[in-house]
Amino acid sequence: MSSRRRTTPRPRRGRVTVALLGAVAVVVTALAIVLGRAVLVADPLEETAEAPSPAPVASATPLADYDREDLAVVRAPFCGRIAAESAALAIGTETADDPVAWRPGARVPGTDSVANEWGCSVTAGDTTASAWVFGTPVGRDSARRWAREAGRGDCTPKDVPEIGSPAVVVTCTDGRDKHTTYQGLVGDTWLACRMTGTGDAERVGRWCVVVLEAVRTG
Repeated sequence: MSSRRRTTPRPRRGRVTVALLGAVAVVVTALAIVLGRAVLVADPLEETAEAPSPAPVASATPLADYDREDLAVVRAPFCGRIAAESAALAIGTETADDPVAWRPGARVPGTDSVANEWGCSVTAGDTTASAWVFGTPVGRDSARRWAREAGRGDCTPKDVPEIGSPAVVVTCTDGRDKHTTYQGLVGDTWLACRMTGTGDAERVGRWCVVVLEAVRTG
């Protein structure tokens, strides 16, 4: 018999590491499918380092009662953090369709326009609530110009709490249709939220709170 001892081969660490990373990727993907209800699921590599806080609970808080001090928001996908239940409460309906997302460089759903922003829309019956954050930083001069331009045409300014500064809230009519929009500069990010079919700015403000909870980082 040989005097040599048999030794058990050691596992190769490189293969174990790759296998573990593959398993983690599968788990992350599965969670995204389960938790992300938006039609468009964002690429994790496109998320910024400043991620929003955990997904909020459904509520219908008036904008006037919402803490907007020291507000900071992300320029990144956020539609997956807006639940249809929250949107329905804000809109004032029992149910709403799942949110539909868009991103810079893609076509805005229902239009031929190519987006410059991260956006999200929710439809409930004849009402559509939408929101977007511009994809690149915006200076104060541009923000002031956009706020002035938002009030032109057949639009009426609303004397209600605003989001950011400069900011504007207007109800605009287009034939028999109307929509109310909040727009403002938060830090260096241009944020807007809108609801069709209504001139009730307080109602739209509740939708804006749902949006703020999805995009805020502070």
